[in-house]
Amino acid sequence: MAKSSLHRYTEQEALNILTGGGGADIVAASGSDVNLTAHTYVAVTAITECDVDLVSSDTDIWDSHTGLVIPAGTTVYGNWSSVNITDGDTAVVYRAHSTD
Repeated sequence: MAKSSLHRYTEQEALNILTGGGGADIVAASGSDVNLTAHTYVAVTAITECDVDLVSSDTDIWDSHTGLVIPAGTTVYGNWSSVNITDGDTAVVYRAHSTD
């Protein structure tokens, strides 16, 4: 049997990560695209309809996306090392941890 590379989180750790326990950034891209790369990101909530590029932290589990259109009011979950919000769009981007 193959050994899983998945980390087993405690219930609290998983809840913190899934709910953006590391905080959030409100991104209002005005004048140019905004590319976030300083943290690991776990969710994007579109305030306006958003065109985003998402680079997966682990492609065995999560896909990367280019040109993904997220309708206003919709949240997309994942695990990304980079989130790019297109000029003119506004979103809330949630971090997995406050210290990563």
